[in-house]
Amino acid sequence: MIRPSVAEIRRVLARLFLPATQLIDHVLAWSRFRMVHQTRALISHYRRRGDPLPTHLRM
Repeated sequence: MIRPSVAEIRRVLARLFLPATQLIDHVLAWSRFRMVHQTRALISHYRRRGDPLPTHLRM
């Protein structure tokens, strides 16, 4: 997966430490889903252009 951005880390921390309206499990699951989706999109963009994947995304 790609590294979480500063904005993503800030969002997760805000959701965890401010008065919670959502469960912690939900916040963490949503964050993981978002990072996986962004990674898949990044891989798709590289493949569509025919460029080699960055080394940290190669399997």
